[in-house]
Amino acid sequence: MPPKMLWAWERPEDLRFLDPKVYGVAFLAQTIFLDKDGVLPKPRRQPLQVAPGTYLIAVTRIETNKDGMKRPSFDQVMANKVVALIKSTLELPDVKGIQIDFDAASSERAFYRSMMTELKKQLPPETPLTMTSLASWCTGDAWFNDFPVDEAVPMAFQMGADSDKIKTYLHNGNDWREPLCRGSYGISIDDPLGVELKPGRRIYYFSNNPWRASQIGASQK
Repeated sequence: MPPKMLWAWERPEDLRFLDPKVYGVAFLAQTIFLDKDGVLPKPRRQPLQVAPGTYLIAVTRIETNKDGMKRPSFDQVMANKVVALIKSTLELPDVKGIQIDFDAASSERAFYRSMMTELKKQLPPETPLTMTSLASWCTGDAWFNDFPVDEAVPMAFQMGADSDKIKTYLHNGNDWREPLCRGSYGISIDDPLGVELKPGRRIYYFSNNPWRASQIGASQK
C-alpha cells in the first residue's frame, strides 16, 4: 500500500495525474443503509479515473436509521448480508484492499465487531482490511482494539465539539492511545490539522471538492 492515499467520495473524479508509486486511492464503492426493513445497498454512481497500476481500496460506508421505530435488528442475518455486500467490492477492477467507514454508536458496536470478525474470515488472506476511526475513538476508550484490521485511520478533521481538545492533545506531542490508530492519519486539505505528524505513517487525504493536480503536495498537515 502506498504511503499516501486520496479519499475519492461520491462525485466524478479524474485522478490520472497521480503517481501510482506514491499515491493510492480509497474510493467510496458503496453506501449500505441499515434499518428495520433490512439492508439497502447504494453502489457508487459517479465515474472514477485512475492511472494504470494505481493501488485501489474499495470503501464501504455504513449508515443506520436512528429512529427508534426503524432501528435495525443487528442480527446475524443482517451481518451476513453486509459481509456479502462488502466482499463483492473486491470484484471491482483493480481493487486490492477493503475499508469500512462506520461511525458506530455505542449500541451498534457489538454488531460492528461481529460483522468485522466474519468479514475477516471470508476475505483472502492477502487482502488488507482497514477501517476509519473517529479521532475521539483513538484518544478515548479502546473499544475496538480487538478488531481484526490492519489499520484504523484516525479522521483528524471535522471533529465537532472534540476538535480543540484533540488538536491540543496532538500539539502537545501525544500519540493516539489506541495502537491500531498509530499507523496512519486521515487529514483534510480543507481543515488543516496544524500539528506535526508522527513520521513513517500512511496519510489519507480528504477534500470537500473534486481533486486537482495543483492540490497534491500543497497540504501535508
